[in-house]
Amino acid sequence: MVEREIFYKGQLVVTRVSGEVKSQELIDHVFWLIDSHNIGEVQTDFDQLVYVDNLDAVNIHEEDLERLSEISTGLGQGRGKFRTAIIATEPNDLKLAQFYQSLVKDSGLEVEISSNFDEAFTWLGCDNPDPENYR
Repeated sequence: MVEREIFYKGQLVVTRVSGEVKSQELIDHVFWLIDSHNIGEVQTDFDQLVYVDNLDAVNIHEEDLERLSEISTGLGQGRGKFRTAIIATEPNDLKLAQFYQSLVKDSGLEVEISSNFDEAFTWLGCDNPDPENYR
């Protein structure tokens, strides 16, 4: 499942990935970001934090991440040079995060891999919008 919250008038999107995650859900999320930017809900040059919580299974492969990066760096360019912090601590999550980071590196999109919320929000340069839930 992919759930998201928008903070700071569309400048920050916090995305929670949980349960059984399939690649199509992440692709749908990227299209949601594009559509939300087009209607003004998400602002140009926004920041995004992605974290895993109570993950049961991941059905995402390298080719899925390649597709995600193609969408983000192609159709998604109108959103500006958004930055993404990914909290990854488990070996498989870390491997996928590093692969995604390497795919978008040449596009100008910034991706940072963090081990906790404090690191991620510090890298994004924003205050934690909900310290009770994001700790």
